[in-house]
Amino acid sequence: MFRPAGFAWLLLREGRVLWRGSILVRTHKYVLAPVLVVGLMFQSVALVLAAQIVRHPLPPGQMVLVANLNLFFFFWLMLSRAMTSAIDVLYGRGDVDFLLASPIPPGRVLAVRMLGVAGSVAAPWVLLGGVLANALAVYGQTWALAIYPMLLAEALVVAALAFALVVLLVGWTGPKRARRAGHMLALVAGVFIFALGQAPRFMSPAALGRFWQALLPAGDGQGLRYVFANGLRGQPWALALSIGFSGAVFWLVWAALDGRFASGAITAAAYRPGGSAVRQGGAFRASPFAAVLMKNLRLLTRFPGVVTQTVYRSLTLVPVVMILAGGLRVGGGVEVVAPLLVFLAGQLALFFISVMVGSDESPELAASAPVAPVLLRRGAVAAAGCATLVLMALPVIGVLARDAALLADLLPSMAGVLVSNLALGLRLPIPLMRADFGKAQTGTVLGLILGVGVSSVWSLAVWLLVAPHALGWLSPGQG
Repeated sequence: MFRPAGFAWLLLREGRVLWRGSILVRTHKYVLAPVLVVGLMFQSVALVLAAQIVRHPLPPGQMVLVANLNLFFFFWLMLSRAMTSAIDVLYGRGDVDFLLASPIPPGRVLAVRMLGVAGSVAAPWVLLGGVLANALAVYGQTWALAIYPMLLAEALVVAALAFALVVLLVGWTGPKRARRAGHMLALVAGVFIFALGQAPRFMSPAALGRFWQALLPAGDGQGLRYVFANGLRGQPWALALSIGFSGAVFWLVWAALDGRFASGAITAAAYRPGGSAVRQGGAFRASPFAAVLMKNLRLLTRFPGVVTQTVYRSLTLVPVVMILAGGLRVGGGVEVVAPLLVFLAGQLALFFISVMVGSDESPELAASAPVAPVLLRRGAVAAAGCATLVLMALPVIGVLARDAALLADLLPSMAGVLVSNLALGLRLPIPLMRADFGKAQTGTVLGLILGVGVSSVWSLAVWLLVAPHALGWLSPGQG
């Protein structure tokens, strides 16, 4: 008879599944060479930064403040992604029931899945912070290598909390709303980081100084209050306490969930949504095109990250609003709003059409309907275009109120980028979400790159139209 799979074997297989689901492997088969090239570029930049850090060292108190801020931001960014990953491994894959029916101890499966989520959410930040730590170590600052165990320890805590929150949220609201909560958490963290970076623009220097002074630790930042920050600074006692605390939290959550996981209470099969009675009819109450249009709009509204992804892409509106309100002047003035709005329109159009193409789980069902195939494509394009125009209406009205003459060049450019990226998204949708277990990924990084390029070209075109001397700085005679 076969022996039950060991812990190391399960962990290795979990790592392979997570790697195959990563965006690099999902979008391109040959990723090793590009990843190595980008890694070498980051390492080169990190060596330059490390030289400046070593040349201008910070006092201990400020070092503790920087460490605390990094750990704080890492925590919230990791938590939002860990919640989404926990939903996937518990409720999305659909293989938990088979594993529970196998001779493998259920607690071992749960521990491996929790460790896999911890490793997946820590990996990008470990790689990003690791290049700077490596560079500092080259200059003799070996304490910086503590970032590797510290971020892995923080990921253990994050994964444990994510699994606990997901089990509670799914029990109350269901997997869809729990996933949405994770996306909203990422949105709040991203907006907070963006607002903090823009603080010098809307806070006086005195108020900003008081804010940072309040965050500075007393003295040299020693003691249990700053144990995690000191662990990131490479102090052995703090590093050991941080790792021990993280392991304890991970073990407590695993022990609390082990029984429920073994009984099948937190698997996809145990969740039964209440549902609602839907009136069914044998005849269309609208035209086929209207039915296709509404179907695509429903796909858009049901996409888990539609709000957060839209807000992220719409951050371009922050400088637009400030310029139109007169609170910010960049370059030639109001004219700079035109390329920003054109670029935003292109990115929103590409995002919306990619959602509709990638979220359609049964395109063959629509293809079997007694309508022309071109009607299905037109419905998706019309729905994505309508959603884009609704969001762009308010800033266009703002341009109309501030400088109506810009609309003569702005509106045709927006129409051009809209048509270009909608056509591109139909053929090459961008990758937006992990494919279901065992299914192929619909998006491609090539579509993302081409979409940014198309939006940039149209933005440059409208900038050349609205600014008479947009490229005057290239002329030797211009100062």
